[in-house]
Amino acid sequence: MAKILLVEDDSNLREIYGARLGAEGHEITSAKDGEEALAVAVKAKPDLIISDVMMPKISGFDMLDILRSTAETKDVKIIMMTALSQDEDRKRGTDLGADRYIVKSQVTLDDVVAIVNEVLSAKPTPSSSDDDDTSADSGVGSDDSTQATDDEINDQVEKFVASSPLMNGTPPTPASASASSTVQPASEAPSQPTTPDQSPPASPQIPVA
Repeated sequence: MAKILLVEDDSNLREIYGARLGAEGHEITSAKDGEEALAVAVKAKPDLIISDVMMPKISGFDMLDILRSTAETKDVKIIMMTALSQDEDRKRGTDLGADRYIVKSQVTLDDVVAIVNEVLSAKPTPSSSDDDDTSADSGVGSDDSTQATDDEINDQVEKFVASSPLMNGTPPTPASASASSTVQPASEAPSQPTTPDQSPPASPQIPVA
């Protein structure tokens, strides 16, 4: 019925959800983290992505942000299915463009199947303009467009890895860091010459008998 990409770092949950959705007739592709999911999404072109949030390498939120910022994947239907149940997490998911936010502890497998079918049945509206662009370009360069999208996602991943607080441990503050690195040498430079100038006068004052 539909091509579904299931993104989950827990292999047992991948098998459980994959088997249940596969029994509904869906074609299931899986990925174990957000980085792998980005590559698979470009090649498999799924109708729906179901993704966990807390995953290694690239989290589900950051994966969602990159997918929505990439031309070829920006209209893919995405369901976030996570253990994070706080309102701020739910708001972040919907603000980043998730079609649905599910808390794992609050749903059964049958609930997940019902939500998947509901999301899949809602047709996206902006597809007409995209179809025009695709039909205009597909005659010559379908491989080129796929390569361009691969490069686009790779660029997004590299920018994320370079700047994300999750990967670096601390938020990037280039302005303050560069300011402090230029100010300190200037303040230390005058203090060191002063000490050598004061030590020579102390030894010449010893009287010579």
